[in-house]
Amino acid sequence: MDTINSFEICPKFEIQTYPAITFDGQNYIVVWSDNNFGGSYYYVAAARVTPGGVVLDTGVCISNGTGSSEYRAKIAYDGDRCLVVWPKSSGPVYGRFINSQCQPEGSVFTIASAPAGGPNIAFDGMNYLVVWFAGTYPTLELYGHLVSTQGVLVGSPISIALGNECHRWADVEFDGTNYLVVWQTGLNNAGQKIYGQFIGTDGSLLGGNFMICDNTYQERWWPAIAAADTNLIAVWGQGYSSACNIWGNVDVTVTGIQEDVGLTIRDAGLTLTVAPNPFSKQTQIRFMIHDSRYVEPELRNSNFEMRKYTLIIYDATGRLVKYSLLPTTYCLLPTAVSWEGTDQANRRLRSGVYFVTLEAGDYSATEKVLLIR
Repeated sequence: MDTINSFEICPKFEIQTYPAITFDGQNYIVVWSDNNFGGSYYYVAAARVTPGGVVLDTGVCISNGTGSSEYRAKIAYDGDRCLVVWPKSSGPVYGRFINSQCQPEGSVFTIASAPAGGPNIAFDGMNYLVVWFAGTYPTLELYGHLVSTQGVLVGSPISIALGNECHRWADVEFDGTNYLVVWQTGLNNAGQKIYGQFIGTDGSLLGGNFMICDNTYQERWWPAIAAADTNLIAVWGQGYSSACNIWGNVDVTVTGIQEDVGLTIRDAGLTLTVAPNPFSKQTQIRFMIHDSRYVEPELRNSNFEMRKYTLIIYDATGRLVKYSLLPTTYCLLPTAVSWEGTDQANRRLRSGVYFVTLEAGDYSATEKVLLIR
């Protein structure tokens, strides 16, 4: 990384702080707390930045811009527009949608009543999950609520971590099947632990809370979470004053599909690629066979016969959503098929992780693809 190429996103005179970011399939959307709109108060602003680093907006105030300050906004994309959530100082947690032009849509709405703070957000392809802590220090409890893409609160609030142990500063990630929420528990300067809780897309708690860090007495702060194909990583700060380091844990496994590819793509002499990836409207699935020695003898009668390859698409739970028999020439010719993010009945699939598998005899190759609506 060349820091000489760093650039200002908001070059205004007053103070801007606490940024957060997402990608909407075309541009990055950055949100932050901005001191330019309300005298001594900070309000949530947003701007688009292209993948090439061109800043398209000067900072649009997306809240009502009144009352007490708004800090630590978070943002997620649902395939159509973004939902931004933020807390007022000692006040409620609010939300508002912004479109692909970085313009607010609809009104600001309340997600959690005061006193509440530290919200975070993730999207599962159908709804958002917003998490936050409620109460006053040192008695802070952790809650969540599903929010639809129309801004409607779905069901009842979810009680994630209750009691007087001071649960706060949660992060949340969708692993393709379920949500994982991570947070810190413990009083200031008294040692904290990092905990996790899986939550289903219907808002149900899956199992109980579990500890992610070790059980030693340490100061631990600001956990964060991200998901890969097979497991999740949780990271946090740990230590005291000048001796604080970053720790992590990768022992939490993803709850969705884990693909057993059997004989590998290289063994089979196959090439399988999916691009663009992620995609929102259409992607190209390209494949070809490189070496005729890897085709089973009973499947080939001549060097130019039409063979059948099987293309299967699964969702993150392992459910088959599309199945095709694909004819291709036996010689070294690449083949491509389009996929518009639909199932076998040509119905639009929701945003999420999918697995594209190409099978040829006993051989298979799999590519993970992300559909963003």
